[in-house]
Amino acid sequence: MTKKECRKHDQMYINLHRGISIYTDIIILMEGAAFIIVVVVSCILFPSHKLKFQFGYELKAVIPMILLLAMILLLGVAHMVALRIAYRRFMPLENGLKMIAEGNFTVRIQERKRNFLEPMYRDFNKMAEELGKTSILRNDFINDYSHEFKTPIASINGFANLLLRRTVSEAEQHQYLQIIANESKRLADLAEETLLLSRLDTQQIITGRTPYSLDEQLRTCVIMLSAGWDQKKLLFSGDLAEVTYTGNEELMQHLWLNLLSNAIKFTSAGGEITVSLVQENDEAVVTVADTGSGMDEETLHHLFERYYQGPAGKNQKGLGLGLSIVQRIIELCGGMITVTSRINEGSTFTIRLPLS
Repeated sequence: MTKKECRKHDQMYINLHRGISIYTDIIILMEGAAFIIVVVVSCILFPSHKLKFQFGYELKAVIPMILLLAMILLLGVAHMVALRIAYRRFMPLENGLKMIAEGNFTVRIQERKRNFLEPMYRDFNKMAEELGKTSILRNDFINDYSHEFKTPIASINGFANLLLRRTVSEAEQHQYLQIIANESKRLADLAEETLLLSRLDTQQIITGRTPYSLDEQLRTCVIMLSAGWDQKKLLFSGDLAEVTYTGNEELMQHLWLNLLSNAIKFTSAGGEITVSLVQENDEAVVTVADTGSGMDEETLHHLFERYYQGPAGKNQKGLGLGLSIVQRIIELCGGMITVTSRINEGSTFTIRLPLS
C-alpha cells in the first residue's frame, strides 16, 4: 500500500473515532435529559410530596428507568465497537476492489476462519482469478488477432508488388493471384467473425424468424464444405429427418458451417463425420460427430470461451471465436449445446433447439 493510501486510511480511522465519540456523547446527553424528565414527572405524579422533596423516594421510582438507559448506552457503545470491527474486516475487501479497478488481477485476500466475511473473501478471490484469466485470454487474442491480421496483409502486399515490379510467367501470375484471393478471403472472414460476435453480444432476441426446412439447410451446408472434406478424403454420412424450424436462416447457417468446419478441421485424412437430425417432442436435435483428435478435460472446460484455443487448435488457423459464436446463437434461440469427447477418439456436439 502506498503512503498516500496509508494516510487516507488513517484519516478514515480518525473520522470513525470521532463518529464514535460524538455518538456516545449524544447518548449520554440524552440519558441525562431523560433522567431529569423522569425526576420532574415523578414529582408531578406524587402531589403529597410537593412541599417536601424526598429524594430517596423519587430515586427509587426512577431506578428502573436509569437501568434501562444504562442498557441503551451499553448497547450503543457495543454497536459502535461492532461497526469498527466490521469496518476493519471490510478494509481488505475495499483495498482489493480498488486494486481490481486499477487492473491488478493478482490481488488476493487471505481467507480466515471464523470470519463472517470469509464467503465474500472466497468469492472475491475467485472473481480476481477469473478476471486474470480473462485478461490473459484477451491479451492472447490481441496478439493472435494482430498476427492473423498482419500475415495476410503482408502476403497480399508482397505478391501484389511482385506482379507490379517484374514480368512473371502466366503460371506464376495465376499462382500469385490465387494467394492474394485466398488471403483477402481470410481477412474478410476474420472481420466477419469479429463483427458478428460483437453484434450477438448486444442482441437479446432473434429477428427475421421464418419457418424453413432444417434438414435441407444441413444438407446445403455439407455441400458448401464439400471441397474441404473431399480434399481430406473424409467419409460423410447423414441421417436427417424432415424437420421444419422457425428461426433466422442466415444466422443458423453460420452456426452449422462453424460446427461442420471444425469437424473437418480436426478430423484426420480418411476419418468420418456423421450428421443426424431428429425431432423429439417439441425439440429438433442435431448431432455432429467426428472421429478426429478429440479433446481433453481442460479443453472441454474452456471450449466455449472466446479467444480460447486448445492444444490442437493452436496448430490450426483461427482465433477461437467460432464456438463462442455457436454458443451465443444457440442461447439466443433458447436451445442448448452439449459436447462429449475423448482424446484420439473424436468429438460429438449435440444441439437441442425448441420448435415452438
